[in-house]
Formats: sequence, structure tokens, C-alpha cells
Amino acid sequence: MSNDWTPFRPGPRDLERIAGEVAAIPKIQAELLANHPDLKAADRGAHQYQIAGSRVELRIDDALPAALDGIGLFEPGAVHQGIARISTGLGYPHLETDPDFVGLMAAFQTKSGQRVDFLAINDPTSPTDDHRAFITLLEATAASAGAEAPFAGKSGDLDLLDLAAVQTRFALAMVRKMGMRDGAKALAHILGQTLTTARSSTAFQTYWTGVVEIGGTAGKFVFVPTADENRLRDLQPGERHLSDDWRTRQAAGDLTFRLYWLPFVNQQETSTTRLTEPWVEQRHLVGQLRFPRIAADGEAAALWSALAAEMGANPANWVRDRQGSIAEPGTEFGVARKLVYQRGQEVRGALPPADYAEVFATGQIGEALADVLRRRRAAKRAGGHVDSAPAG
Repeated sequence: MSNDWTPFRPGPRDLERIAGEVAAIPKIQAELLANHPDLKAADRGAHQYQIAGSRVELRIDDALPAALDGIGLFEPGAVHQGIARISTGLGYPHLETDPDFVGLMAAFQTKSGQRVDFLAINDPTSPTDDHRAFITLLEATAASAGAEAPFAGKSGDLDLLDLAAVQTRFALAMVRKMGMRDGAKALAHILGQTLTTARSSTAFQTYWTGVVEIGGTAGKFVFVPTADENRLRDLQPGERHLSDDWRTRQAAGDLTFRLYWLPFVNQQETSTTRLTEPWVEQRHLVGQLRFPRIAADGEAAALWSALAAEMGANPANWVRDRQGSIAEPGTEFGVARKLVYQRGQEVRGALPPADYAEVFATGQIGEALADVLRRRRAAKRAGGHVDSAPAG
């Protein structure tokens, strides 16, 4: 394995600079709230709309690659209880037929109490190569909130004329901020990524994480369904077809994903800076993620969904070496994401981690936590806030 990857080790000046470059997050969240009629409370800057939230179980394989063996969650044969969330990618509610990303968040805790979060999308590449361009993308999304969604279809239909239109607020904002050449390039890449969801029949599909550091090297992780059931969707599947499909599937049985590790090879085939380019994948099976069967209309399902929506997560919640001694992500983009998620959760008042720490140990939602979740969700729903499809 080539070792021409040098991890980014930020100093105080680096952290100050990057914090300044992502400082627009609160403004973006405020603009989303101001522009979209279905947002009544400060919410996520991205992945606002929840398709599903659930208890999950991560089972680690008995044999692991040397770079992972014994680090964080990766104890051979270990079983971890966690919380997971499936979401759309935009920062506001919209038709699930609109071109967009679908995201997966799965959160766990090691035996020593260290938080580990997997955050992934249904495309092997990032929307942008660097965090500055990603902030521009979020700003353009906020500017278009409340109007027709970026590259949106209508009433559950996929309208190819709308997909090609460049005179939307989103396209204009991207070009205005990035320039014609860079803006058009970014738009073309994002359109190619988001068409996957516009064609999807289910959110039970493959999800890739970003670049993470583990065991002295870089890598990615990919969650692959144990059964390939993502077919070309109907022409008029319904505005909430992904949410409805997931509830139906999980009510019928467990939903399982194989977890693979993708090791860094070299900067040509597995770039840690050209993030819009897919990696050459050398998949190593390291575990299985299971969403247990649950009745869609029961109290338990409602509470798990509420917990997934109200909690926070961060891709920097990660264990990078056996000693747990590396505090920051190993890429500049990773450090920026850490700061973005931290600030965004402060603004929206995410549920404090201490309130749900017991869930990782017990796999259960206790009555005290249940009461907190009921109150938080009731307050938002009473105000007309929309962050997931209605059950049933």
C-alpha cells in the first residue's frame, strides 16, 4: 500500500482561518428559516428533511484489516447499539421526487465512551472539492429555499426540462458566487449526483462516507444493502414515496447493510483532495449494520424517529488511532466539516449528547428521555414545523 498521504495537522491559526471560512453557517440557517414557509424553527443547514430514524445495531467482523483492528468500534466480533437517520440532502422540506442526495447517519459509542459517527451520502463523491465551495453550495440552497427547489420536478413528476433549466435561484446563486466557469462545473457535477435520487424507488441503497483517518492511513467506508432493491421509480410515485417505502420495508423485516472499508491507495486513484472524483475501490468487509424490524405506527417508532431528528452528529466524532490521541480530522475538509456541524447544532439547539448517552449502552429509550423527545417534537409540530413525512 502506497503511503503518500500526509495527514493535515491544524495549528491554532489553521483552526481560526477555517472557522472564519465557514462562519456563514448561522446566517445560512437563518435564511433558510426566513425563506421557506414550512420551516418554523432553526434547523439543519443541510439534510433537514428526515426520511427515517431508527435504532440500529453494528456487528463487527471477526477478521479485520490490520489498520482497523482494535481501533475505536473495530474490536473483532463486537456488537454496538446505535441511532441512525436517513435523510434528504437539502436544508429544507421538499418533494422526495426532487433531485437531491440521500444521506445516512449512524452514531455509536465505544466501550470507553468515545462517540463515533458515520455520515454518508448515496454518491461516491463529494459535491465540492473544498469547504469554501461547499459553503457556497449551502448559501445557494438557502437563497433558493421557498422558491422552486433546485432542479425540482413538480408534484411527484420528474420534469427533464426543469432539470436543464439554469434560470433558477440556485443556479444563479452558484454562478454569481463562483463565476460562470466554476459555477457551471459545480452545477453539472451536482446535477449528475442528485439525479440518482430522482430516479430512486427506495432509500435502501448504497452510501459512502467522506475521507477519514484510521490506523495511520486514510480511508472511506461504504454501506451496501444486502439486497439490491433500488429500481427505477414510477413516473408518479407520490411526494413522500421514499419515506413510505422505508416504513413499509422496516415494518416487514430487518434492513441490513454490509459495511466495507475502502483503503487509501495513492493520490491518483484515491485522492484526498480531489473530492469530486470517485475512488478506485478495494472493498474490505468489516461489519454489518442492521435496522431492526419495527411497527411503523407504534410509539417506539415515533420515539426513535424523534431522537434521530433531535440529536446532533459530527463526522469528526471518530477514533483515529489505538490511543485515541488524534483530536482533529486528518484533512482540511474534515476539520471544516467538524466546525460546520458544531456551529449548526448550536444554532438549532440540538439535543445535548448527555441526554441520550444511555441509549448507546442499553439500546433503549428510557422514560425520562421519551418525555423530553415528546415535548420537543410537540412544540415544533404545534408551530407547523415540517422536518419529516407524516406517519401512515
